[in-house]
Amino acid sequence: MIQHSVKSRGISFEEITPNFVYRATDGVHSFVMVDAEIGLNSSASTIIAMSKSLTYDVLRKANIPAVEHVYLAHPDSKFSNLDPYPIAKDYFHKCNGEAVVKQDNGAQGNHVYRVNEIGDLQEKLDLLFSLQLNGAIGPYYEAEIEYRIVTFNHLARVFLGKKRVHSWKHNLINGAVTIEVRDQAKREALAELASQTSKAMGLDFCSIDILETNQGLKVIEVNHKVMLDEYCKQNPSEVPALSDLYREVILQRFEKL
Repeated sequence: MIQHSVKSRGISFEEITPNFVYRATDGVHSFVMVDAEIGLNSSASTIIAMSKSLTYDVLRKANIPAVEHVYLAHPDSKFSNLDPYPIAKDYFHKCNGEAVVKQDNGAQGNHVYRVNEIGDLQEKLDLLFSLQLNGAIGPYYEAEIEYRIVTFNHLARVFLGKKRVHSWKHNLINGAVTIEVRDQAKREALAELASQTSKAMGLDFCSIDILETNQGLKVIEVNHKVMLDEYCKQNPSEVPALSDLYREVILQRFEKL
């Protein structure tokens, strides 16, 4: 869809690494892109967005409501001499014995675990660290629906509701289903929160996951790479509008060359 969106503008794509790295060219200028990462965002903002804990730190400092994520460095990390196990256990008790442990830089719901026993917490941390991953721990919020808002130049352009079905997670790839966000007041609140978030993170094009908790809307994750494949599969009628959005994004990328 990304490549097709600008075909009429004379922009073509050369595959460099199969199904992963491409060079986009308009015949005069060109840029390389990785997967769906078009390259509008700065490297610093991208690195921050890839970390759940760093994202939370930035949003907290900007007074933006977000789900807390506490960093749990690998025990062998050269950059931290703190033992992650007591940090995690103390936080677990702070959450009244119900928390979420995850890979700090994970995606698509991989290595994300809901824990409600100390033994399970220890087991999941052991698993993460055995894979040479850094972790993060945060509170569990009961939420049937998670929202994904895509922003471009800090304006909300796509509103997506994700309703969990077979799992407590809201990942479409794991079976959640998309729902329309029709309530105008809800859309305005989500748009404002997403705009504030993208500005605080310094991301020109991103998607923002937001939970509706018993404490109000809270940002749970920011994605520097906008992936809407599963959304398009469930909502093929939205493809033309999304294609128009990607066209705007790619043309802006060329303008910056």
